[in-house]
Amino acid sequence: MAGTTILAEMYGAPMDVVAEMLGVSINRAYRITAKWQAAHLISPQRLRPVPGPSWIFPTASAASALLGREVRYWVPTPKMAAHTKAVLQLRLALTGMDLERWTSERLLRAEVGLVPAGQSRPHIHDGRYINDAGELWAVEVELTAKNAAAARAAVVQARMVAERAECAGLTYYCRGEAVKNVIRAASAGLDREAGPQMKLRDLDKFLASRKAESSSPASRPGLRVIAGGAADHEISQVSNPDDGKAVGS
Repeated sequence: MAGTTILAEMYGAPMDVVAEMLGVSINRAYRITAKWQAAHLISPQRLRPVPGPSWIFPTASAASALLGREVRYWVPTPKMAAHTKAVLQLRLALTGMDLERWTSERLLRAEVGLVPAGQSRPHIHDGRYINDAGELWAVEVELTAKNAAAARAAVVQARMVAERAECAGLTYYCRGEAVKNVIRAASAGLDREAGPQMKLRDLDKFLASRKAESSSPASRPGLRVIAGGAADHEISQVSNPDDGKAVGS
C-alpha cells in the first residue's frame, strides 16, 4: 500500500512518475494502476491537465482512509500539475518509498487546520524530511520566479516556520538560474547566526544526479563505490552556484 499512500499524501501523479515510483515499466504501471482502480483506490478519470501522460489520483474515500483523516477530493489542474509532479519527484529522490521520513504538504496543511476568519494561514512547506543524519529539513520547490516582495515574504515565513518546527535547515530547490537568483536576493540580509541553515539547489540537476546515481555501476555488487557528488549550497556566499563546493571551501 506504500504506493497508494504516497499518492494520497502527494495528491496524485502522472503515469510516468507512478512508474518511476514503483520502479517498473510504464506498461507494468498501467497494469498495476488498473488493479488499484478495480479496488476503488484511484479515480477512474484519466485527466491530462498538461501535455503528457494521464494522471493517477486517489478517490476521496480512499485518500481519507489511507491518510486517516477526511480530505477534500483533489483533481489535477494545469496550474498545479508541474509543481505537484516536481515535489513528488523530489520526495522520491530524497526518501524513496519510505513513508516515515517524509511529511507531505497535504499532511502539514491538515495539521494547521482551519484558520479563523480574519487571520492569515501560516506558511506551509512543500514538505519536510528526515535526512540520513537524522535531521529534519524543510523543503520548498520553486519553478517560477516570484516578484521581489512576494519572494522576500515567502522566504522569511518559510524560515520562521522551519525554526518553529525545529528543522535543522531549509532547502530551496529551484528550476533554473533566474529562480535561484530571486531566492538569493530574497534571503539577503537574513540572520544566519541562529535558526535553520538555508541552502539552495538546482532542482533539475539534483534530480538528474540522483537518477544517475541510482543507475550507476557503483550500485552493483562487487564494484567499489567512489565517494563524491555535488554538495548543497548555502544561499548567501556562493559565487558559482553549481561548482559543487560547500560555502567557505
